[in-house]
Amino acid sequence: MFSALLGLGDRFSTSMRIGLPYRVTNTVVEFEPDRRIAWCHFAKAVWRYELEPVADDAGGTRVTETFDYRGSPWARGMELVKFSQNNATSIRDTLRRLVAHFG
Repeated sequence: MFSALLGLGDRFSTSMRIGLPYRVTNTVVEFEPDRRIAWCHFAKAVWRYELEPVADDAGGTRVTETFDYRGSPWARGMELVKFSQNNATSIRDTLRRLVAHFG
């Protein structure tokens, strides 16, 4: 899924919106073709998708998205504004969009 597009060390930009629109450049920091990709930007928080084949009659893939801000110099500030709780909502929304697109 990912191997044709990105690899370890590659950079990509994403349009974002928290109140106002902005653009951020990310770097791929973990990569295992068809199994895992993780990236971070200047804040050093890591977003990760892990893919796991599902062995049932329907087949498919289990996608786990995680967000780890422990390595960020702004980790304490993120905790104070409850960033991880708000981000959990965004993660659920992203996973719903993936199911709608690929499901």
